[in-house]
Amino acid sequence: MDFWTKNEDEAKLIRLDPMMKSIGISRGTNSDNALVIEMGCGSSKPDIAPVQSKWQNNKERNGYWKIDEHARKAPKDMRNSPDIVTYFSSVSKDSRMIVRGFYVWISENIRYDVDGYFGRSSKAPCDGQSVLTCGKSVCAGYARAFELLCRDAGIPVKKISGFAKGFSYSPSEPITFEQKTNHAWNAVQLEGKWHLIDCTWGAGHVERETKDFKKVFNEFYFLTDPNEFVSNHFPYMENNIEESQKWQLLSKPVSLEEFSSNVKYSQQAFKLGVLPVSHKKAYFEMEDELQMTFHCTGNKDIYINSRLMFEDGQNVQKNATFCYQENGVYKILVYPQKPGLYTLDIFGKHLLDTTNEGSSHLMGYKFNCTKVTDKNHEYPNVYKRTFVDKCLLHEPLIGRLPAKTEIQFRISSPYLQHIMIDHKHFEKNGTMFTGKITTGDKGNEVNIFGKKTERKWTALFSFCTI
Repeated sequence: MDFWTKNEDEAKLIRLDPMMKSIGISRGTNSDNALVIEMGCGSSKPDIAPVQSKWQNNKERNGYWKIDEHARKAPKDMRNSPDIVTYFSSVSKDSRMIVRGFYVWISENIRYDVDGYFGRSSKAPCDGQSVLTCGKSVCAGYARAFELLCRDAGIPVKKISGFAKGFSYSPSEPITFEQKTNHAWNAVQLEGKWHLIDCTWGAGHVERETKDFKKVFNEFYFLTDPNEFVSNHFPYMENNIEESQKWQLLSKPVSLEEFSSNVKYSQQAFKLGVLPVSHKKAYFEMEDELQMTFHCTGNKDIYINSRLMFEDGQNVQKNATFCYQENGVYKILVYPQKPGLYTLDIFGKHLLDTTNEGSSHLMGYKFNCTKVTDKNHEYPNVYKRTFVDKCLLHEPLIGRLPAKTEIQFRISSPYLQHIMIDHKHFEKNGTMFTGKITTGDKGNEVNIFGKKTERKWTALFSFCTI
């Protein structure tokens, strides 16, 4: 079945490309569903909306904007560490501002060595000054370049190596101490307190299809909250776990087993405050129907959706998930069409976000479905307006309705005044709307619309007849 949406400016339904507009995902390399990869050692953009969002560019809210502009105006031929240090220390004596200048300068002037990483050419050097001079390297080079600048500026710094959930990461394949570490980043001390920085992941990402580096400044990996940083970074140096765990900068460090099995969150998951309640592990087994629950610690005005794919990533399972909000908790139902290995991606977006960038990737799972009872099961289509109006479909929860059959519907919403299915208005009792319709011939659509007193009708759910 195709996905549908409602054009609020015109009282008609518009057929859309499957798995795109229905979950708020737009096509193209600038969309949050662009094919980009997180490199095992380096630059990343984990299926999220472009990082330079409005709040990051707002000069009144970003106290770094002056030093950022200074960094971006630096002479391109300024490549020696002492010269770079002087360039920033001459305009600020604040160590935090100087470190910020280093972070932005590196993102502007160092490119990820994708040719060396993928074996298309010899690898670029990784010592700090060589990285500054030639302008490209992998993660170790980024970390050493930042380390060199901080040391020349007299700022306490440490290069950290360890495991990162990047290009080679798979939820079904445990990370162990027997494996080689695959990433490097830094810790820097400011006003007596250590902070975490990843200059590599802050500089851009690699396009999955072309494997070319794309420079995109990422605010998130500058002085990142250690509780969020540990979602994707696990320090492990010189085979000394006790010393390495200190560089998680957490009062209760996580173990490698926990790090390996925990869900990998995108930065947008933390920004929206969406975290799992029921499924905190990235890999699991299930049979028939799966119910997942999530809570939002931040602003509640968001909507979530999901995408289920076979493990090979080539085939999208249509209408295999159903997302809704109930009593402040976000829930997702999942019903695969056959046993096998699947990937499940969770997306989210603020309801007041009017950009065309689509939903942002929040987290991903992999699971093994061992049993499917109903191989023809599909859920109804769900539209964004259901989250705006806190609209909940109680029945039916199947997307394929029998043709020429009387079906009862129950839908609740504290905000809607009217609900209509195929031009039939439903009776309202409190917040609950109930009614029955007789479906049409096989292959027809059944569409549910709702509206407030003076609003136009908007689509809420859609079904098909079989």
